[in-house]
Amino acid sequence: MKIGFKIEINILFLNNILPKINKIMSKDNEMRIYPMSDSEVGKLASGIAGSMKRDLPDFALRNITEADLNNFEVMIDDFNDLPIDEELIGELSDATEKKNQLITNIKVLVRPIRNMAFLAYKGKGKYRSFGFKDMDSMNDFETFRLATRVARVGKKHLTDLTIHGLTEGQLAAIKTLSNLLFSQIEACEDAVENRELEAENRVQKGNMLWNRMVELASIGKSLFEDTNPAKYNDYVLISRPAK
Repeated sequence: MKIGFKIEINILFLNNILPKINKIMSKDNEMRIYPMSDSEVGKLASGIAGSMKRDLPDFALRNITEADLNNFEVMIDDFNDLPIDEELIGELSDATEKKNQLITNIKVLVRPIRNMAFLAYKGKGKYRSFGFKDMDSMNDFETFRLATRVARVGKKHLTDLTIHGLTEGQLAAIKTLSNLLFSQIEACEDAVENRELEAENRVQKGNMLWNRMVELASIGKSLFEDTNPAKYNDYVLISRPAK
C-alpha cells in the first residue's frame, strides 16, 4: 500500500512536469544574431525608423513605401513590448519565495508531530511509517510527499497520538499546506518554463527585426553614400549612447 501510494504520487508529478519539459526541448534553440543587447537593438531600430520617416521620399525611389515603414514600426513595437528577463526573474523569485515559505510552514507543523510519534512509538515501528527521516534535507517534492504522508498516517494513528496532543485540526492544516505546496511547485515550474519560452521568443523576434533593419539600413546608406554623409551615418548600424 505504501509503495503503491508513492508510485501514484510520482506518476502524478511526472505527468505534470514531462509535457512542460517536452514543450521546451522540442523548440530549436535559435541563436541571437545581433551584436548588442535587446534594449540597444530596439533603440537602434527606432532611430532607423525615425530617419526613414524623414527620408521617405528618397526611399520611394527604392520602392519602400509608408506601408513598409509602418510594418517596420510594428515589428519594433512588438519587440519592445516583450517582457525583459529581469521581469521574468522577478516572477520566478516571487514564486520561489512563496514555495519556500510553504515548506517552512509545513516543517513547523510537522516537527511537533514527529516528537509526538517518537514518544508514542519510541522511535520504532509505526514511527518509521511517517517518513520523518532526513526531513530537514528533503527537496521540494519530497517535502510535499512528507506532508501528504504525515496527514494520512497521522489520521490512521490518531487514537495513539491524541494523548500526546495531536488533533484532527493539525492534520487538516498539514494536508491543506501540502496541496498548496504542490500548486506552488507547479507555479515555479511554470515560471521557469515561461522564462525559457520568452527568451526564445525574444531571440526569434529580435533576429527578425535585425534582419529587416539591416536591409533598410543598407538601402538608406546606398541612397546617401555619395550625396549626404550625415544622413548616411544615420543608417550605420552601431549602438549609440543615449542622448
